Amino acid sequence: MKKLLVSFLIFMSLISAQDVYLRLTDYGGGKINLVVETFAAQGPSLDLLNRQISVIENVLKKDLEYSLYFDIFTDTLSIAPGNTQGVILKGIAEGTTLSVRLEDFETREKISERNYTIDTGLRSTAHTIADDVVNILTGETGIASTKIVFSYKTKKGKEIGLVDYDGFTFTRITNNGNFNLFPSYAPDGNRILFSTYSEDRLNIYLYDISETKVEIVSSFRGLNFAPCWAPDGSKICMTLSKDGNAELYLLDLTTQKLHRLTNNSAIDTSPAFSPNSREIAFVSDRSGNPQIYVMDTHGGNVRRLTFHGNYNTSPAWSPRGDIITYVSREKDNSQQIYVTDPTDFSPVRLTYLRNSEEPAWSPDGLHIVFSSNRTGRYELYTMNWDGSRLRKLTNGIIANGPDWSPVTE
Repeated sequence: MKKLLVSFLIFMSLISAQDVYLRLTDYGGGKINLVVETFAAQGPSLDLLNRQISVIENVLKKDLEYSLYFDIFTDTLSIAPGNTQGVILKGIAEGTTLSVRLEDFETREKISERNYTIDTGLRSTAHTIADDVVNILTGETGIASTKIVFSYKTKKGKEIGLVDYDGFTFTRITNNGNFNLFPSYAPDGNRILFSTYSEDRLNIYLYDISETKVEIVSSFRGLNFAPCWAPDGSKICMTLSKDGNAELYLLDLTTQKLHRLTNNSAIDTSPAFSPNSREIAFVSDRSGNPQIYVMDTHGGNVRRLTFHGNYNTSPAWSPRGDIITYVSREKDNSQQIYVTDPTDFSPVRLTYLRNSEEPAWSPDGLHIVFSSNRTGRYELYTMNWDGSRLRKLTNGIIANGPDWSPVTE
C-alpha cells in the first residue's frame, strides 16, 4: 500500500507573497521548520491585548503542529545548528489588528504579511491564521476552521451537535427529543443530512446551517437511513427498506428521481462515495457476513473489497482517493479501525483499545475522527491517518456517528 507520508520541495529562491513558498509534492519526507516567536503587543490596553494574543498564539501553535506539515519551535536557537531551512512566524498586535509576518529563516526576507482583526472570536481567528499559513507555505488547504458533526445521547434520545475540529465550541443542531442519527456533511459545508425517528418511521432530513431550517428529504415507508452525499452535492445515496429489504438508492435532489442501485436478498447499507464520484463503497452481507464491497455509481461492476475477518463495516473513502478506512470485528469481538488500498486489499490495523468505530476522514485526508469507548463511554477522538497521535474531542457526553465538514470559504 502506498505510504501516506508528507514531503516538501523547498524553493531555492524566494517568490512573491501570492505564490507558494514550500509546495507539497509527494508522500514521503520531512516537515517544515517553523519558528513561532512570542507575539508582541503595542499601544494602549496592553494587559487585555496581551491576553488576547496569547490565546491566539497558543491555539495557532496547536493548529500548525496538528496539520502534520510543520515542526514547531519557539525560537531560532531551538533549531539544530547548521539547519538553515525554515520559516519564522511573527505577530505584532496594536488596537484590534494583529499583523502576522512570515520570514525566510536564513535570509530574513519577507514571504508574506497579513492583518487580522482581534475580536471575541479568538480561537476562530487563530484557526484562520493557521489555515492561511498552511496555504502560503505548502499550497495545501488547511483544516483548522473545519467542524465535526455527530450524534450524542440525551435523556430523551439522541440529538445532533457540532464542535470545532479541535473539540471546542459545541453547538446544538437538533432539539426535538427524538433519535437523530447518521449525520452527513454536504460538500458545500452548509447542509447536513441526518435520520430521525418520527411517526414510527426512520426518515431522512436536511438541515440548512445558514438558515437554521430543517426539511424532509426521504420518507418512504419502512426505514430511510445512512445517507451520504455525492462529491458534487447534487445527489445522495441512502439505504431504504421500502420494498421489504434494505437496499441502496440514489436520489437526485433537483429532479427527485430515485434510482435503485442494489437488488438482492442481502442487506446493503453504509454507502460512501469515492472522491471522483465514479464508485461507491458499501456494506453487504451477501457473502454470509457483513463485508465491504465497491460498485460503480450506476450499481454495476460490484466487487468485494475486504477478505480479512468475518465482520467488516463502516467504509469511508479518503478525500485523496488512495485509502479506505473501515471497521473490523476482531476475534475478541472488539471493533477496530483499519485502512486499506481500495484496489489492492492490504489491511493495516490502526486501533487496539476496547472498541473504535465509525471512522470519517478530515478533508485533507491526513486525519480520522471516530467514536471509541476506550475510557468507558463512547466519545469522539481523532488520530493521524496512520493511527498515531490520538486526541480526545468530547468530554462528558456519549457521542458517535461523526462526520468531518469540508473546507469552506
